[in-house]
Parts: sequence; C-alpha cells; structure tokens
Amino acid sequence: MTRNRNYQTRAIVLKYRPMGESDRLITFFSSSFGRITGIARGVRRPGSRLGGSLEPLNFAQVSLARGRLFETVSESVIIKSFNRIKSDLNRVALALYLAELTDSFADDWSPNQKLYDLLELTLSSLDKVEYSEYLIHFFELKLLKFVGYDPEFGECVECRENLLPATYPFAPDMGGVVCSDCQTDIEYYPMHISLGTMKILRYLQRLEDDEALLSGVSLPQQPLAEVSNILRNYLRFIAERQLKSTSFLDQVTQMPLNGTNTPL
Repeated sequence: MTRNRNYQTRAIVLKYRPMGESDRLITFFSSSFGRITGIARGVRRPGSRLGGSLEPLNFAQVSLARGRLFETVSESVIIKSFNRIKSDLNRVALALYLAELTDSFADDWSPNQKLYDLLELTLSSLDKVEYSEYLIHFFELKLLKFVGYDPEFGECVECRENLLPATYPFAPDMGGVVCSDCQTDIEYYPMHISLGTMKILRYLQRLEDDEALLSGVSLPQQPLAEVSNILRNYLRFIAERQLKSTSFLDQVTQMPLNGTNTPL
C-alpha cells in the first residue's frame, strides 16, 4: 500500500526506547504497512498528549508523517488497551513475548494481515477472564505458518513418509520430524517429541487461523513443557537469537500464582 506524506494506520505498539532527552523511538506493527518505526517527539515530557496511548501492547489509530529515516508520530488514539493483561504480571510477560515474536519476524513496510489479525485475536483472548494454557503455542505455530516456517509433524521431512505413532527426533534445521529409517546419526538430534506431544502439536496446527483457543479446551498437562521446549528452540533457530522476553517470562511463570491460570 502506498503511503501519503501524512497518513493513518491501525497498529499495535510492540516496544519503545528513549531517544534524546524527551523523545521515544516507537516500533509499531501495522495492519496496512507491516512494521513501522516512528519518533514520538516530546512524549517523555510531563503532560504529553501522546504518552499514554503509545505504551507497549496498546492497539491504536496512529497518525504519522513520512521521514527520511523514521516516521514522525503526530497523533495516537487508543482502540484497545487490554487492561486485564496489564493488571496481571503473568499475562504481561506472555503478551510481551508475543510482541517480541512479532517484532522478530515481521518486516518493515511489508504488510502481513494474517499475522496482524492473529496478534489481535491472541491478545484479545489473553485479555479474557480465563484463557487456554496452549494459547501462546497456538500463536507460535500460526506465526511460523504465516512467515513460511511451518514445522512438519505429520510426515518425515527426509523421506516424506507418514509417521506411525512413536517418539521421533525433531530437527530444527530440517524444519520438522525425522523417522527412524532416516536417522543417520542419533547424536545429531538433541530433541525428541513424544507421541502425546506430537498429537497436541498436530491439533494446534489443525485449528483455523482465526480460531481462538477457548478456556474450556482441556489438553494433557504432561506434554506442556515439551511443547514449549520444542517450539521455543525452533523459534530461536529461525530467529537466530535468544528472545529477551523469554527470561522475564520464565521468571514470572515460576512465581506462585494467585489466579486460576497455569503458566506456560
């Protein structure tokens, strides 16, 4: 989509960092333009009219002006602020992880409407009173699909034969599971997927792209850590770096919970 000198777009604030004495550099994920980096001038001054609307995880209607290096943010109006997320440290950690994943895999000036809709859907589900323990893994798998790295759990990535019920190694560099006949060096495959975990991963992949996981969905607890480990390691391999938000997420989810939701 061609942007004018001054334009508006619906976007979510992924992150920001200070710039100079009173400005901030804001990273947005836009429905129309993909990832955008813009300067919010004077936003750190007391009484700035932009300040509250440009906090991370806000969905907003943003007015921008084209710049040589960065856009200039001239106006921002909140559409959704996700107050339930922001009042719960566990949900904040999960949401910031979603934001960093999106920032890591989105491209500047390259719209990805499916990924944008997925992020809004997942945050809206996380903002409800109850949410599924597998909601984040639903997001991870759909994100991988939308950016072209959908992992293969139904057949061997080497010989393309359908997999019989069993435990199989997972090879991030090959993008999926390898059958026993194609395992030339067992030490090459540090991760293995049990049958129970394989079933859950396949179930999550089969869900429609616009389908939110309901809190009533009941899935086995035992493979949860294994699902997390498989997807986190695969995402780290694709991104070629460790996501910073995972450390905060791990610290928060190890804390005692007062609510009813079990952490990921």
